[in-house]
Amino acid sequence: MLPSIYISHGSPALCLSKYKSATFLKELPELFERPKYIIIISAHWITKELRILTNPNPNIIYDFYGFPKKLYDKKYPIKNNLGKVNEIVKKFNKRNISILKDDKHEGYDHGIWAPLSLMYPEANIAVIQISLPIYYSAKELINIGEVLQEFRNEALVIGSGTLTHNLRASLREVDAPVEIYAKKFRDWIVSKVEEGDTASLSNYLVNAPEVYNNHPTLEHLLPFFITLGSSKSRKAKVLNNEFMYGNQAMDCILFND
Repeated sequence: MLPSIYISHGSPALCLSKYKSATFLKELPELFERPKYIIIISAHWITKELRILTNPNPNIIYDFYGFPKKLYDKKYPIKNNLGKVNEIVKKFNKRNISILKDDKHEGYDHGIWAPLSLMYPEANIAVIQISLPIYYSAKELINIGEVLQEFRNEALVIGSGTLTHNLRASLREVDAPVEIYAKKFRDWIVSKVEEGDTASLSNYLVNAPEVYNNHPTLEHLLPFFITLGSSKSRKAKVLNNEFMYGNQAMDCILFND
């Protein structure tokens, strides 16, 4: 069985850097076998209802501004797999979970191609993107993950966000001292996921410290709950304990079962 992973993708420019988190993502695939395809949920395709990308020829999207030209010139020609898309849709239908096919969405945002270009630079593994239904509760997102658990014999399931994500409060220096509020939230998530305390995690808005200081909007955290749901034990290993810009926790949460 392949793992389910929540990845902190950080800045889109990470894929051009030599920082620790970039090196970590390059080496991450050494921990498990090569997947036949990837199922990924990114913080950057937000929808009201659950959707799945059915564009047969998706592009990569440069959904950011103000970065070096080299980043806009970067290519990563990943492909969809409509056969697997249809299998996934059928599984959701059997669980009575509505999922809409979307052939109008242009393609893959930087929350997908930036980290995957580090992990699999050859771009020769099919990538299936499911949207992030922004109004779903943690428990509803966990239910989505439970469906995806059935595909983990062949597929690598990835939730792409950033464990703490408050860009307005980020500092300019990449190695700035870690803000206390960011460490408190990061440490709470890590302790609960290492314990397999799904009940506390599901009620994170009440239980976790400094939620809105770390996530003024929640989209970078929510993919975590889908990866949590796709685990049987709900316990994980937490890798790459690094902060960037003083308040961006770059942890990777890896569920092996």
